[in-house]
Amino acid sequence: MAIKVLMPALSPTMSEGVINKWLVNIGDTVSAGDILAEIETDKATMEVEAVDEGEITHLIDTTPDKQIAVNSVIALINGSKDERLEDYNDQTVSSEEKNEVSETPKENIEVDNIQIIERSKDSNTKQNTNLASPFVKKFSKDNDIDLSLIKGSGPDGRIIKKDIQNFELHINDENISVIEPSSIRKIIAERTTQTKNEVPHFYLTIETRVDKLINLRKKINLNSDIKISFNDLIVKACAMSMSKNPETNISWVNGKIHQYKNIDIAIAVALKEGLITPIVKQADTKGLAEISTEIKSLVKKANQNKLLPEEYSGGSITISNLGMFGITEFQAIINPPQSSIIAIGSIIEKPVVNAGSIEIGHTMKSTISADHRSLDGAVAAKLLKDFGDILEDPFQIWLNSLDMEVI
Repeated sequence: MAIKVLMPALSPTMSEGVINKWLVNIGDTVSAGDILAEIETDKATMEVEAVDEGEITHLIDTTPDKQIAVNSVIALINGSKDERLEDYNDQTVSSEEKNEVSETPKENIEVDNIQIIERSKDSNTKQNTNLASPFVKKFSKDNDIDLSLIKGSGPDGRIIKKDIQNFELHINDENISVIEPSSIRKIIAERTTQTKNEVPHFYLTIETRVDKLINLRKKINLNSDIKISFNDLIVKACAMSMSKNPETNISWVNGKIHQYKNIDIAIAVALKEGLITPIVKQADTKGLAEISTEIKSLVKKANQNKLLPEEYSGGSITISNLGMFGITEFQAIINPPQSSIIAIGSIIEKPVVNAGSIEIGHTMKSTISADHRSLDGAVAAKLLKDFGDILEDPFQIWLNSLDMEVI
């Protein structure tokens, strides 16, 4: 009896995956625990292991960027020659085509807000005999499109809905280059749209003088082998401010508030294809050196698509820092189910008033985006004020970092 290898759900938000590379070939003998393939999820690249032993007899097509639904059969171990993967998945076309028109009625139909009017059978429209989905055949016939001009991206070069849509875009505007979004980009699009539609955001901004923070960082880096960044100091300050405000260490989940004992701080990391938020676990208990080392490791793994699900899941707050790009102030979108995110702007040298006198100083703006379902304005404001106070008097950050040398 054939042993099915399924496309696994490797993260909570994963509905589809892409097989980057098969590490086995048909005819290979595998044992339980052997690595079969590298799978690109919505967050990272993971490895799929064999759960039983036997001979690899079937492997699904690995067309680049082909999205395969979770729980689809992607391989067979000890399958028979007359078996096909399509039979197990109960489909011979891509999942995208399931929603397309399978039969064309002789009446007006509307697809994607485009009214398609049934023409007479005597129409002289071009029709190509290439492999094409029913929707494509209908659409090309009604709109006089030569299918020989279109390269299909479906199984065996089959022309599917997105191919003809992309072709329409191309012929309408020669200056447009249509790019298929990555799995990560698709998830970002879905989640940010859902979050902005469903989560009631409110925003608070504070401007903090950071001259002492700059001096502290200089002293630490002169006396330590581990070089501390401003982001390391900000993460520690955020953890300390949350320990002062435990009621902000919460998430809104299915109509209930989850309050956490551990203070886990997410950091936004920009990747080529999107954004990911690895977590610094129990940041309030860690020193600056440990936080700095951990963040460097997480960022490296994120850029290599090697983060494990537990390394980017959890936390109740995210730090998003765009100061290095010269952005002075911005509002970030909350990363659900977290309840808040703090957007960090650049450090600006400017005239400031101190005890009635004007002097040159350095300031930084921080904007918290908060979920009003779980956080009230005064609660979020207290968190942001304590955060700003710690940055203005950062010596307490050093005192709370037991792994710091005497400076």
